Amino acid sequence: MYLQILKKDLKRKKAMNVILLVFIILASMFMSSGVSNIITVTTALDSYFEMADVPDYWVLSENKSSDKDICGTLENASAIDEFRIEEFIRMSQSNITRFGEPLDDSNVNQILVLQSDRDMGMNYFLDDESILKSVPKGEIYVARYIEENMGLKAGDKITVEIEGVSREFTFAGSFRDAVCGTELIGIKRFIINGEEFDEYMSDETIKNVYGGKFLYIHTADLDKTLSQIADISDSFTFECDADTLNQSYIFDMIITGFVLVVSLILIIISFAVLRFTISFTLSEEFREIGVMKAIGIRNIKIRGLYLTKYFAISAIGAAIGLAFSYPFGKMLMSLSTNSIIINEGNTVFVNVICAVLVTAIILLFCLGCTGRVSKMSPIDAVRNGQTGERFRKKSVMSLGKSRLGTTVFLAANDIVSSPKRYAVIILTFFLCMSLLIILSNATASLKSGKLLKYFGEADCHAVTDIGDEAMKFMTEDGHEKVEKYLEDMEQTLAENGMPAECMTEYYIYSMIGHGEYESKTAILQGTGTAMDMYEYIEGTPPQNSNEIAVTTLLAKKLGAEIGDTVTLSYPTGETAEFIITALYQSMVNQGISVRVHTDCDINYIAASGSPGTQIKFTDGPDDKEVLRRIEKIKELYPKFSSVKTAGETVKDTTGVGGAIDAVKKMSAVLTVILAALITVLMERSFIAKEQAEIALMKAIGVRNAKIYGQHTLRFFISAAAAVLLAELFGMPFTKLCFDPIFGTMGLEMGVEYMQNPVEIYAVFPVIVLTATAVSAFLTALYTRKIKSSDTANIE
Repeated sequence: MYLQILKKDLKRKKAMNVILLVFIILASMFMSSGVSNIITVTTALDSYFEMADVPDYWVLSENKSSDKDICGTLENASAIDEFRIEEFIRMSQSNITRFGEPLDDSNVNQILVLQSDRDMGMNYFLDDESILKSVPKGEIYVARYIEENMGLKAGDKITVEIEGVSREFTFAGSFRDAVCGTELIGIKRFIINGEEFDEYMSDETIKNVYGGKFLYIHTADLDKTLSQIADISDSFTFECDADTLNQSYIFDMIITGFVLVVSLILIIISFAVLRFTISFTLSEEFREIGVMKAIGIRNIKIRGLYLTKYFAISAIGAAIGLAFSYPFGKMLMSLSTNSIIINEGNTVFVNVICAVLVTAIILLFCLGCTGRVSKMSPIDAVRNGQTGERFRKKSVMSLGKSRLGTTVFLAANDIVSSPKRYAVIILTFFLCMSLLIILSNATASLKSGKLLKYFGEADCHAVTDIGDEAMKFMTEDGHEKVEKYLEDMEQTLAENGMPAECMTEYYIYSMIGHGEYESKTAILQGTGTAMDMYEYIEGTPPQNSNEIAVTTLLAKKLGAEIGDTVTLSYPTGETAEFIITALYQSMVNQGISVRVHTDCDINYIAASGSPGTQIKFTDGPDDKEVLRRIEKIKELYPKFSSVKTAGETVKDTTGVGGAIDAVKKMSAVLTVILAALITVLMERSFIAKEQAEIALMKAIGVRNAKIYGQHTLRFFISAAAAVLLAELFGMPFTKLCFDPIFGTMGLEMGVEYMQNPVEIYAVFPVIVLTATAVSAFLTALYTRKIKSSDTANIE
């Protein structure tokens, strides 16, 4: 008997059962792919570092600034478990040519190094994720970033010439570099055969002026190790521990983080809608339940019957969703960053567990919903599930007092009369729209020149990479040479109708101390700038050469405050005392940096480099004119590696603007699909429930067009409410998501987020509202099949 009841139920209510099956498939697909992606994403970086054998401490040391026995000191340090040394040669873009033209890498913040395949300090991964073991003579491998920017293809010829030593190599492929794989580290490697590398190092000028070492130190006690190698640490140009390397991937992990967020939102949406659908369909079973009670079937048997039915539907839906979860999960992960290797591993078991879990959750939903069975009586079958008693108004709206048209009133009245029903629709659309707004804000911010100030640079219109010229200023009188260079550029630009202020920054890594506390820091000094051109959180800008501004993170690390005196120890062995007059925040060196006065006398021989020359036009040109002037500057200075807007510079520095764009477009497509699917399925459910009401409206003369309008409007109003809420909470949600991320980079006070008003207030709302309205209208056409004679039909 029970089997026959189930068969008849499945045949008689095909529409509702199909709707439920579709939502179960979605829930299973989103749950299985989402959870496996979450597990993959949250362990991706640690897994990648482990595969690459990333050290606990990594150091860059240049031969020109060190004559100490680094190898001997490391061997004598008992706290070091293992160390490896890679020799390198520092290059510039002009040292590398392809097809007779210099390397054209548009990123102004990269240091290029040449090294050998001998004694590699870690694992470098090729495109097929195998480890690079050796490089045949005549071939060259480059960092993946260089390949993507240059458009290199296998077989291309690359010539490397340094101080007269020249060799031609065949491009053999690219590799992923776990230590220098992000734009924030700013070092890109070229790896060649060891014997060919020795030919370059045999030249004394190359070895002593351009040569250097990468140190890979593995230790269980980093503090003890640092104290044991303290006598050589002043020769380190750059150094960082594993945590700092981890933080350098923060922008890359934003992308995988968004994949995680998308997965979570899809899971929430699917279960919210599924919970409503199960409750909704069971509430429509009043007649069947009443009849079964009338013939003496007990509550537990009735509940068991429905549990069996939903178990069968959920098992089929979960199996189908499980099959779809694999390609869907891979599609989401394909949008993640290429900077790291994401080891998806064997997620089959996780996906299967999630599918089983979906089935269990559905049965729990069903168990809770069928609890109402005990409250129903045989009389419910006669009264269409109503007792006939009501002690409050059904709606807060009154047609007689309303100035709304009939169609609009009916649509609004449906929403306020059944708030729980439409709350699910509003919630799902709100989540989708919020995700789009967050992604839009992130993209606009990471492409905005306003973010330049957080990279230690003043506001400007354009940034140029001066190539080899930057190296010429790294001398004892480098500061004076920089001033002369900027003055000449300003004069040239003015003569060509482009009045501008030209400025630049130089970084020097040094030690800073306050009392018993000491830290490695980056010294920032601007030339051509004024101290009030930078942003400060507290205090006043340095006014004299013995005054200094420090980041909030460094101040906490040193236990220093405004008014305290700190000591800088330069790589040249000189020391100087400074008074802290201001605090600021910056992402340079993971938030550990100081800014000295523009007049401070610093020996640039130990400088690590410059992010480029900044140009700020003084006559207020618009964006179109700035682009025209950039093209003119390229003509005036053909030796410049690149000339870009401030926004393009920020985009290249973070390196994730394009990837976030891809995630945003994917999310927009998903939003349209979800909006249409949810609207169709729920409108179809509503029509099934409201069949008698629709028939009654037709019986009293309401035309089909009015009914279509009512059904379309109520979804449109719900979607519009969701859009308004999402726009209201869009910026707070953006801050909630991104402030912690920027906080790990040293920006404790957050950043100034940008918006794309066209996207947020026009494009996205139009997409969501149009998809909703069209889907609701097309589904509402089904009401044509309902006749006025169906008023007595409660099937």
